[in-house]
Amino acid sequence: MKFSERYVKPVEVLKRDFLDKEGATALCNCFDHLAMWLNQYDVNCGNRHDESYATLEETIWCFFLNQRRDSFYGFNTHKVVATEYLLDDINEWYRKFDLVEFSIKCLNNSDPRNRSFQEIVEAFKTMLNSTFKRLNYAYRIVDNQITEITDEEEISSIEEALKQNSTIKTHLSDALKHLSNRPIPDYRNSIKESISSVEVLCREITGESTLGDALRVWEKKGIKIPTYLKSGIDKLYVYTNDKRPRIRHAMMDESEVPSFEEAKFMLVACSAFVNYIQGKRSATE
Repeated sequence: MKFSERYVKPVEVLKRDFLDKEGATALCNCFDHLAMWLNQYDVNCGNRHDESYATLEETIWCFFLNQRRDSFYGFNTHKVVATEYLLDDINEWYRKFDLVEFSIKCLNNSDPRNRSFQEIVEAFKTMLNSTFKRLNYAYRIVDNQITEITDEEEISSIEEALKQNSTIKTHLSDALKHLSNRPIPDYRNSIKESISSVEVLCREITGESTLGDALRVWEKKGIKIPTYLKSGIDKLYVYTNDKRPRIRHAMMDESEVPSFEEAKFMLVACSAFVNYIQGKRSATE
């Protein structure tokens, strides 16, 4: 290992809350590859050269930057939007991440039924995640959002839980949104949404309105949970109802405000529990 790789400042071990020039340039390379892939897609589909990527840039120009469409096109050309925005130091780091998320959203809505197009979108997201990982950024694309989570197993657990029914998915997606809200994340509501996903599953299986009541009747539904695991889940539920961190109570002061670590832990733990119970449920059917 080179000296430059061994000697790393603490802030560079896991980069968060900023995007340096190197990172911005690497994200630009992702957009460059996206443009190349979409141009090949246009050739294969018989579209005009640069049609698909130009459409994305125009959408960013009009609906992210809120500029006039008439100023986007010039003589046989159009403005370069995404990469110039990413490289402009005047733009806040979190707004640059907003642009990446906005681009993913636009791509997902562009041609959702076309398999080739969606494969390009997935390749773009994979390249973004590889870039974040390679440059030691504490962010990954999860559920089409840039989220401050780095462990691959945690990401897999959350993504698996997001495959559940629409109500569970909505709560977990909202938990992700609160966790990754920039520049001020909402850890309290992220925890609330995480535990709500578990409550929804409990009501679906047992008919009980709370996790605490559901845990007492799991076995009647053919789902046996080891005693200590059941106790641990119950304590997590008690934590969310504790008045001190005020997850579900009116906020009176900031003496015990939940941190990123607690919010992330609850999201991962609740996702894992949803997956665990669904696995046990499938085994009994």
